[in-house]
Amino acid sequence: MTGKTHIMVGTAAALALVPLSQPVASCLPFAIGGVMGSLAPDTDIGTSEGSRELRRVWAGLFVVLASALVADAVLGTGVCDYARTHVGLEQLAGLATLVAVFALGRASGHRGFSHSVVALAASTLALRLAYPLLATPFAMGYASHLLLDLLNKKDQRLFWPLGRGVSLGACKASGVADALLCLAGFLVCLVLVLLHLDILPGALGSLAGLRLR
Repeated sequence: MTGKTHIMVGTAAALALVPLSQPVASCLPFAIGGVMGSLAPDTDIGTSEGSRELRRVWAGLFVVLASALVADAVLGTGVCDYARTHVGLEQLAGLATLVAVFALGRASGHRGFSHSVVALAASTLALRLAYPLLATPFAMGYASHLLLDLLNKKDQRLFWPLGRGVSLGACKASGVADALLCLAGFLVCLVLVLLHLDILPGALGSLAGLRLR
């Protein structure tokens, strides 16, 4: 499937986990985690949306870290002391594991290790160490990517390192099915956000009131 379809469906899957009793602001980390997970499997190819976003993230992190170190050295902002206090071995281990998962995915080729249940579990556990709040929505986005790609004609190594690749061969990676899934994902995201804003229940209530008159 295309990148935008993975994003829409992955975000919808992650947002579905947010209790409707929670305010709309609570949807943000779930949306972020869902997007991250939905793009993560395709970091195994350099031209994918996931790889491009990952490169932007690394570039952004480099700029932020370099700026923070310069500010700390020149202005004495205390950034380094704060990092030493709040960033522990668990976070570093999680980040290192994520890097290792992505590196192994690139080395194994497209729809190899990165499109497996093992990679899903390893990257989710790594993110749980690095930033627990994003781990569950990340897993939902990642799982949605694997499920969508099962519909394609090209095999993926879902049970890596065991066996061959699997696919259902139901549709092409782009086409009518892809567009419909993208639209469905977008509509689910929209409905869930409206429910958290209490707009949809209010609108339905008003409509019901008009019909009773």
